[in-house]
Amino acid sequence: MTFAQPWFLLGTLAAFIPLLVHLFDRRRPREVPFAALDFVLRSQKRTASRLRLKRLLLYLLRTLLLLAVPIALAKPSFATADAALTRHGVAATAIVLDTSLALRWSDGTRLFDLARDEAKSALRELAPEEPATVVICSRNPAVVAPAGFARARLITAVDEAAPGFEAVDLNRCLEVAARSLDDSPLPNRRLVLVSALTQGSLRLEAPPPLGAGVKGEKLKPEFVVRDVAKGRDLPNRALVDVHAEAAPQLGPRAWQFTFTVRNFAKEAARDVELLLEVDGEVVQKGFVDLAAEGTTQKTLSWRFAKGGVATVTGRLEADALPDDDAHSLVLSVPRELTALIINGSPSPQKYKDEAFFTEAALSATGSPVRAVMRDADAAWREKLTGYDVVLLLNVEAPPPEAAQGLAQFVNEGGGLFVSVGDRVDPDAWNASMGAVLPRKLRVIKTAVEPGQPDAATRAARLAQVALNHPVMVPFTGRAREGLLSTRFYRYALFEGDAQGVETEVLGTMDDGAPVFLASRRGKGRVFVFASTVDRDWSDLPIRTSFLPLMQRVAGWLTGTLDEREEVRAKVGETVTLKPDPNQSPAWARGGSGAEVALTALPQGGGVTGGPLAEPGPYLVVDAKGTTLERLGFAAAIDAGASNLARHGLDALSEWLGEESVRTAGSGGPESSTPLWTWLITLAVIAFFLEGLLLRKA
Repeated sequence: MTFAQPWFLLGTLAAFIPLLVHLFDRRRPREVPFAALDFVLRSQKRTASRLRLKRLLLYLLRTLLLLAVPIALAKPSFATADAALTRHGVAATAIVLDTSLALRWSDGTRLFDLARDEAKSALRELAPEEPATVVICSRNPAVVAPAGFARARLITAVDEAAPGFEAVDLNRCLEVAARSLDDSPLPNRRLVLVSALTQGSLRLEAPPPLGAGVKGEKLKPEFVVRDVAKGRDLPNRALVDVHAEAAPQLGPRAWQFTFTVRNFAKEAARDVELLLEVDGEVVQKGFVDLAAEGTTQKTLSWRFAKGGVATVTGRLEADALPDDDAHSLVLSVPRELTALIINGSPSPQKYKDEAFFTEAALSATGSPVRAVMRDADAAWREKLTGYDVVLLLNVEAPPPEAAQGLAQFVNEGGGLFVSVGDRVDPDAWNASMGAVLPRKLRVIKTAVEPGQPDAATRAARLAQVALNHPVMVPFTGRAREGLLSTRFYRYALFEGDAQGVETEVLGTMDDGAPVFLASRRGKGRVFVFASTVDRDWSDLPIRTSFLPLMQRVAGWLTGTLDEREEVRAKVGETVTLKPDPNQSPAWARGGSGAEVALTALPQGGGVTGGPLAEPGPYLVVDAKGTTLERLGFAAAIDAGASNLARHGLDALSEWLGEESVRTAGSGGPESSTPLWTWLITLAVIAFFLEGLLLRKA
């Protein structure tokens, strides 16, 4: 046992006062016979034994009272349970309060609530002459106040602290705490770490923190570790990732979501429920089996009733840490597109019809395009405002009025696809549509006549494909090889770059000639294919790559491929968004209502904001409060923060040095009453009983 105020123990000498009084009271008086009192003395003998017992009790109560009061003022405590007994003398103290995701773990009582109690208990147990401060250990650790004696301010800061959603850097926090004590004149320093001691937050391969003395010398502080988990394991499972992809085999606007689930516990789990939520409504349910410390995946699918922005969430059956049991994404589901196919070379035999393969590709199961086909004469009488994209397939040069309508259609945001053929006269097209095309046509080149016996070997082939463009993203691996093996017998050659127009070449022949050209005109987009979409000039229409190519071209021309790009963000990181030119996003608002300011990047690089404080979906709004749905995104908890594997106290002792580290902990508010409180209570009871005995006497 040790005492916080040992000088008060001198007061225990007062306990000898009742003893001295008792000894002086025992002196025998000289007997003087007096006959009149004999009768009284004989009756008094009957109560003598009772009076002696009462005097003995009074003596014990007074002695207990005079002992309890000074011992209580000395504030005794037991070294095995009280951090105060581990002190190396009076020391300046910094208390580091862990706010990592692990502190949200709960088995009925949240670990962070226990951490608050431990931090406040550590403050109360300090001697009055010991200066103290608190470091709230978050992503950016901060010292609440310089080391001093304003305990109430520090306790208020502890009460106002809250756990975050990421793994903090406890090493950095300990260094900040050690430096906060450098100005203290006291020779002893103490760091109190209140934490769950997870391996993701505390790196034992890094050197332990050191302080600086008055003369600049390095000082190794005394460490007091308060383990809020009390040596227990913290089992946890988490939904760490979700991958979304279109599932056209299930119908239009159908998507499938592959969830990755990790079990960080040492015990396996069976039949763990996994829910698929769309805009807060449960639409699918599944179950997963998790091996001990294993990972598994589960795929759930859903067909959306309409296009637009949707918030999709996977949610595991809740465990002791429910915050990482959900993973969201904000998905842009392509809306239904209307396409006008203008057939420049119709034929009663379908396989010879110019639009046969294109119409089949755009009308396939899962395609977001609803196509309407017209011949050239009928098409020029159509109102283009009712369509999202127009496809000109081997069409003669449009007449001036039709060409003007097409140019206006593109400038106002429409998409235009052009493929060449035997009806396309380069000079006539340049005169009519030269202001719309990415590049002007020059001449039609014949690599080999299609009917010749060696046509398959002498045909031109694709040499390069721009895989970074949204249209070409799917064509990797075997899909890329299938596209590059396409044979071209004839194809158009183009002039150089058009003045003032940025043209993207998405594919080139083995002779360097462009095959796929894309450009933006006004608010719209134009895509040109240098050959035919039937089998006359190439075999691309009968390749497996033709269907996804045409669907993605239609999507790019209408901007829906851009909407499908998913923004992935992590809690604690910044996010970068790319708004449309006419949008000015100002804030990103999380599920709790907390807002993150967005700042414009230089040279039109978009906007950025962060760090993101919480997981889940975020809405993006402009300065007027208008929601910009397409810019919505979701933030996820890093999988490393969900791993709650802990350091053992032996490893901590080896890292910090066994001669310096101590462990302490009150065990919670139920056992936090100090010993001196009970002594004061005992003294009050003794004083009350003494008064009761004296009154009866």
